[in-house]
Amino acid sequence: MKKKVMFMLIAIAYLLFAPTTTQAQVIFEVKSGDSLDKISKQYKLSRNEIAKLNGLAKSTQLVLGQALVIPGSNYYVQPGESFWEIAYRHSISEENLMRNNQLKSKVIVPGQKLKIPHSKKKKIWTGTYFVPKDKNTNAWILNNYSNTLSSIFVFEYKPDYKGNIIGLAENDAHKLAWKQNLPPYATISNLSEKGFDPDLTHHLISNPWRRHNFIKNIYSLLHSNDYKGVVIDFEQVREKDRSSLNIFIKELAKKLHPSGMGILMAVPPKQGDKMPLHSTAYDYRTLGKFLDKMFLMTYDWHWPGGPSGPIAPIDKVKETINYAVSVVPRSKLMLGIPQYAYDWTISGEKKAGKAYSTQHAIDLYIGYQSQIHYDLNAAAPWFRYVDKQGTLHEVWFEDPRSLLKKLRLIKEYNLAGMGCWHLGLTMPQTEELVLNEFKVK
Repeated sequence: MKKKVMFMLIAIAYLLFAPTTTQAQVIFEVKSGDSLDKISKQYKLSRNEIAKLNGLAKSTQLVLGQALVIPGSNYYVQPGESFWEIAYRHSISEENLMRNNQLKSKVIVPGQKLKIPHSKKKKIWTGTYFVPKDKNTNAWILNNYSNTLSSIFVFEYKPDYKGNIIGLAENDAHKLAWKQNLPPYATISNLSEKGFDPDLTHHLISNPWRRHNFIKNIYSLLHSNDYKGVVIDFEQVREKDRSSLNIFIKELAKKLHPSGMGILMAVPPKQGDKMPLHSTAYDYRTLGKFLDKMFLMTYDWHWPGGPSGPIAPIDKVKETINYAVSVVPRSKLMLGIPQYAYDWTISGEKKAGKAYSTQHAIDLYIGYQSQIHYDLNAAAPWFRYVDKQGTLHEVWFEDPRSLLKKLRLIKEYNLAGMGCWHLGLTMPQTEELVLNEFKVK
């Protein structure tokens, strides 16, 4: 996953929230004069319940444009809202909303109650990258997120230039996962001291002997540590290694599948076999024949090293899915969901970006009382703030509106499931939306 190294330094222990048990169907957009007290009275809920569900302190002062998840299916029209706006926010058609409320007109008035139709739950398989901590923290995280997961991808094991697998202090993560009925997979990346290293990948998979030795060592790792399978996360592979990558996955499948071990692979987003050119090495069609699941990294169209912008614009996500389903069985495709924020400095001489959790982005815009804007074309929220040094920042992240759009794509395209980078970076609304939309296998 791009820029994972930056995330390794994020302290997430205090940002983790356990999923609650309420169903959440209504998405409320904060307008001028709204407060937790006002909203709780209108929806006949406690302010504490709304605050907890949305990762907020009980005394939080809401900000304009902020999206909140409200339990239940009743929505009360706010001043200035259009029928289209309400339908769009909930990822449903105007016709469906009209039919569900037995309306003959799209004319609505403030305070009017609308029933938001529930989307039929789909059974999916979910897998999420898991960065091990100490044993107690590992146990706490897995216990609190187990109902939204089918498996975890322990991140990460690295090969050396001889094909040996460098050990990982995972502190019983795989054993704890099995206890939670979450079959663990070992993630093997091509990260080296250089970052994602295409030279390392070439060295390991282009030579038949080294490739065979590398595959043998992967099998030994899975067997000796009781992993269900492996996730291959080789990034920035060069075009010249396309054939070698296909052969590697084919031979890996031949070695692992007879023992009941699974193979997943994270692949960059593509809109055609050679679109973009720098991802030509990833032959979706051929890889899809041997993989059990293909994890589409449908994010990072903007990243900290470039200009600010949406991380996963919805049109680009759709283009990737459209291509993927044309060459890979839908039953093998997993949609990658970004669960982090990117923060760019956009003033001053030194412009740079950094990554942090979605929950931290919420805490930040609350702290600075920054208005939330929503890009309709990208289906993505963003905000700006000025830090204590007087530097202007722009932050793009995910909220219930943008997440629901992506979750509905899994249903629309009948994909196998979803996953994200990484467990613990999420916000409470994420778990609520997933549980409301899906039956997790």
